[in-house]
Amino acid sequence: MPTVLDRHTVGLLLQARDVDDWGVCANEPPLPGAPGLPRAISLVMRLDPVVVRGLRHGPTVDYQIEYRRVNAALDATAEALVSVLRAHRHAAERVPATSDHADNGYHPFAHKTAATQAGLGWIGKTALFVSPTFGPAVRLATVFTDLDLPPGEPVTEGRCGDCRACVDACPAGCGRDVHWRAGMAREELFDAAACRHHMATYPGV
Repeated sequence: MPTVLDRHTVGLLLQARDVDDWGVCANEPPLPGAPGLPRAISLVMRLDPVVVRGLRHGPTVDYQIEYRRVNAALDATAEALVSVLRAHRHAAERVPATSDHADNGYHPFAHKTAATQAGLGWIGKTALFVSPTFGPAVRLATVFTDLDLPPGEPVTEGRCGDCRACVDACPAGCGRDVHWRAGMAREELFDAAACRHHMATYPGV
């Protein structure tokens, strides 16, 4: 365990846990659904690109397995980070990686909000978080703490330009080909009801 916690030592801990990218955002005032701690640490892990390429026509069992594997790795990493922070007498709480859809299509906290506020990427035209390095093929988790880490520069608008690859690839036609701006409603970007209806045609996946 590190004797001092700062951005360098937190980065080493996360690197050892195979986190592909991470960043920090201010949580003052708290983000919607977030606990009242002043910093949010956003964790990014990429999905296996071979599995992702198999999604051209819809969800697959291989993707479900990979999705759960990466979620479990993120949750274990977030729990380990919380333990280290608390051992150094810092308050810390984690929000697990998003798993099954909530009944209304929303979850109490949106990890992609912390990720964009930390400067790690933007929201694409089908409402997915987009990493400049890994694209949308990533999973996210968030740890909140009172450790005074320097926050990143927030990303407040999309950087997709004229690209509409995700809109064209979506098998349910959910994307609206709209340029994202921070604070806009998800429905302006993406037809979540159409997505849920399409996913219901894949029972067991």
